[in-house]
Amino acid sequence: MHVVVVGCGRSGAALAQRLGAEGDSVSVIDLHADARDRLASNFTGVFIEGDALHQSVLESAQIERADAFVALSSNDSVNIVVARVARDSYHVPHVLGRLHDVQWYPISSHLGLQMVTTVQMTVDRIHRLLRHRRLDPEVVFGNGESLLVRSSLPEYLSGRRVSEFNVEGEIHVVEITRAGHSLLPGSSTTWRKGDFVSFIVAAGALERLHGFLDGRWS
Repeated sequence: MHVVVVGCGRSGAALAQRLGAEGDSVSVIDLHADARDRLASNFTGVFIEGDALHQSVLESAQIERADAFVALSSNDSVNIVVARVARDSYHVPHVLGRLHDVQWYPISSHLGLQMVTTVQMTVDRIHRLLRHRRLDPEVVFGNGESLLVRSSLPEYLSGRRVSEFNVEGEIHVVEITRAGHSLLPGSSTTWRKGDFVSFIVAAGALERLHGFLDGRWS
């Protein structure tokens, strides 16, 4: 995955560092050259000094081949503009951004942009949104240790008992929406094609749940 991160503050640097350590290709853009100092010496990505509002700067970050774009600058209006450019002009498939002032949220929402506010914003949340797009949490409990997530059920699980999906301390099925009606599953309930499922999942078990839903039952 190639990710372009605009803003090399604490959050931008931490996210870029994590993605790079996981083997992703990362380009970081910041107005100030000394922002590079926030990235560790072993950072494997590319740092670009420049204004992300300029097409040449975005293209030097290889935005044309980006799988994801994250706007984490300190300027809310810049984050909205560059996120929209990434989505509408370069057709980046997954665009995220941050807002410091919640007054900007109605504008970003009207534009259909996926933005988080500083109250919600952590590197872990952005990381989850990038890694587990189909498992965007609807509710976060505590400091993010547990999440409520919803997902469609893959067809390969049809006919299996719901209780098989539960992993003690990690994953628990709490609700099923079936043919437009909600039900609470019992120990003998089985999955049906078309089910939409609510899970309580430990943050550390998201990868395991993702594997279940992608056909890797273990």
